[in-house]
Amino acid sequence: MKDRITALLERWFISEPAIFQVICTHDIKENRSMPCPVRSGKKTIEYNPTYTDEMSDAALDQALRTEAIRILLKHPYQRKPDACSQQAIAVGSNLTIGDNYQFGNFNIERPADYELAEGQAYEWYSRRIQELLPPSGEQSQPGDGKSDWRSDKLGESAEQQTALSELWEEDELTLALIDGIIESTKDWGSLAGSFAEMLQASTRSRINWRNVLSGFRASILSSVRKLTRMRPNRRTGFENMGSIRRFNTKLLVAVDVSGSISSEDLSYFYGVINSAFRYGFSQVDVIQFDCGVRVVQSLKKVMRDIAVVGRGGTSFQEPINYANEHEYDGLVILTDGYAPEPLIPDNMRCRIVWVCSNRQSYEHAHGWMEHSGRVCTMELK
Repeated sequence: MKDRITALLERWFISEPAIFQVICTHDIKENRSMPCPVRSGKKTIEYNPTYTDEMSDAALDQALRTEAIRILLKHPYQRKPDACSQQAIAVGSNLTIGDNYQFGNFNIERPADYELAEGQAYEWYSRRIQELLPPSGEQSQPGDGKSDWRSDKLGESAEQQTALSELWEEDELTLALIDGIIESTKDWGSLAGSFAEMLQASTRSRINWRNVLSGFRASILSSVRKLTRMRPNRRTGFENMGSIRRFNTKLLVAVDVSGSISSEDLSYFYGVINSAFRYGFSQVDVIQFDCGVRVVQSLKKVMRDIAVVGRGGTSFQEPINYANEHEYDGLVILTDGYAPEPLIPDNMRCRIVWVCSNRQSYEHAHGWMEHSGRVCTMELK
């Protein structure tokens, strides 16, 4: 098996540079005890010869390729979606991969297999799958009226799907390593196009939303605790089940699209917005502004295609007035800071966080920005 994997890596060195690089950051080890063919996590890619010895070279290629893509998507190392079981995040990861990468005849799950919408985020798929799993302490039986065919399908694959994500744990150092690979890659091989763009956008989420939102009043950060049907974990029992927090804040994100903002900055800005969905937001209201409000959007999922309208001068008065008139609880302004200080209306109760695109813009504008709110830069972790 090691010879087959080595031969595979030699081919990828030429044809799949991105996949080759990420595979080389992980140890490849045999594990005969796991109930799945291949899995990744903890800087390791494990395979079970009981399954892989029976695979053709093409099938082995696709199985290892799947784990490399999973690592590039950072699913084994990022923060786990709230109140989702190991099985739910494993299936959610598979659906994300199957929805975005064409594998030919390789049998990987796709959203249509569970009658779910295409084009959604990993977190969204994980939560939808969690909702299909039976309540804790219950076992669904086909035809018992308590489950549909999708729940039955998940029940049949529970052991293998749960094992797939058993090694997953949050790891900031590995996330940074993967980001470095993504940012330095020029030749994406079979990953080129929209999939590569999605990976590149994922490195630009340089805002920790929990840190940003800590600048708001506690009353603004109201949240709703929603009961879940998550199964008890085999290791932690009932410790991680029961409920999930959903942010109930009426939050507005204002994106500076003036002429001084580069295309790279705009890409970073929308990467920040996309990252909000990983922190429990079900919806983010976004406006684009220059010397006026140009676009108003209510986003409920990650944006892949960004249409920018504007590119004129900059007036911070526009997003300030818009947030105040529409009675938002909080306003996050993504900008390079090059515009006059706005006037804050006397009746404005909306809290403001200014997010500067880089350290230079922060040094230029933070003095007056601090008169009206909290200030940070895109480098904030």
